[in-house]
Amino acid sequence: MTTIKSYIFIILFLFCSSLVSFNCYYSESVAAPIVGKWVLTQFYPTKKDTFKYKELVAFQIENAGMTSGFMGCNKFRTECATKRDSIHFGTILSSRKFCGKIYMDLEDQFKYTLSNANAYLIKENTLTLFEGKKKLAAFKKQ
Repeated sequence: MTTIKSYIFIILFLFCSSLVSFNCYYSESVAAPIVGKWVLTQFYPTKKDTFKYKELVAFQIENAGMTSGFMGCNKFRTECATKRDSIHFGTILSSRKFCGKIYMDLEDQFKYTLSNANAYLIKENTLTLFEGKKKLAAFKKQ
């Protein structure tokens, strides 16, 4: 009987430890400089950036990492986690309104940017998202 109690105690201890470590890893707030409202200024490469209505795309990053915004046609919401110079956006949840091709192409490019971004740099109130060393997009802080 004592061995069963010991095993149960060990299993409960390991389970609680894993919950605490999981919670500590994901409960960190995002870096202070990235918190705020960001408006799209440029997709990269610039040669292929033909979007006329980029300024419609804007998003807000909160201290807790929740991110919401407007993609040109639809509103969206996701989570954002940062650690040093790395960044990760969660699954993008959005409304399903259909707009013209210009707006839908803009949204597709923006979703691609958030889904593939894994690094960021903030310089002179400009947030640049990267996929490795490849620039994806730049945003101006408002």
